[in-house]
Amino acid sequence: MKLSWYPGHMAKARRTMRQYISGIDLVIEVLDARIPMTSRNPDISQITRMKPRVVVLAKADLAEPKDTEAWRKILAAEGHPCYAVNAETGEGVKDVVSGISRLAREVMTKLKDRRRKMRPLRAMVVGIPNVGKSSLINRLAGRKSAKIGAKPGVTTGRQWIKVGNNIELLDMPGVLSPRVDDPLSIFKLAATGALAEDSYDSVEVAHDLLKILQDKTPATLGERFHLEDIRTWDSHRLLHAIGERRGCLGAGGTVDTLRAGVLVLSEFRKGLLGKVTLDNAEDYGGETHGADGDEPS
Repeated sequence: MKLSWYPGHMAKARRTMRQYISGIDLVIEVLDARIPMTSRNPDISQITRMKPRVVVLAKADLAEPKDTEAWRKILAAEGHPCYAVNAETGEGVKDVVSGISRLAREVMTKLKDRRRKMRPLRAMVVGIPNVGKSSLINRLAGRKSAKIGAKPGVTTGRQWIKVGNNIELLDMPGVLSPRVDDPLSIFKLAATGALAEDSYDSVEVAHDLLKILQDKTPATLGERFHLEDIRTWDSHRLLHAIGERRGCLGAGGTVDTLRAGVLVLSEFRKGLLGKVTLDNAEDYGGETHGADGDEPS
């Protein structure tokens, strides 16, 4: 699988990020809790490396809680406060506000010590496409200030959003690294919705995802599609059965595997196929869990 999508607005966003970073006090890095490491853009880290940072694991409601906690500890160990958030319900947002406020006080103290004019904290919100930045900003601001969409790339220009009287957020468009060429990383980005639909093969991604779900959440997967004993099925048989169950049929009643693949990806992204973390925390020193939430043996 090759990545064939790097829109011009992403290159422009990188240039804008470099342009504004000198006037920024704080970086809020938003990662996808299902793929905390894969959703981290090394280009963004390089551009913002000299600034204080708050790390947010967004979409935590879609990830396995034990894995999310393991990842939170790993990322916090880098020296930045890290919080897990469900921006749809607001869970965890107060912790993010507290973390930002603590760093804001430090920034304001430095301004006062330098006899600079007091002003709101300027924070830049960064992350890859469709990671949940706009939903987080709207929760922080307490209103719909940032554009939200299910498709990656909805935010294409810079937006300043005020949070109370003391914080200003600069919402940057989602930016992928132009050097993403690892097939496994591309799969994870595609499965979680970070890539445009025309940049990957939905059937291929669905097959790879089903193999993982058969291992991690077989009970949830079987229950969702009313199928039994699916752990030993190959992914082609499973996708075909899902297509039959959901009426993804083409001419002559044959299963339309493209429709079935798109359906599987859509339901996974909504959390209907179980809470799943695709990045293994154990590879980075964290602890993992067994299938369908069982404790590791």
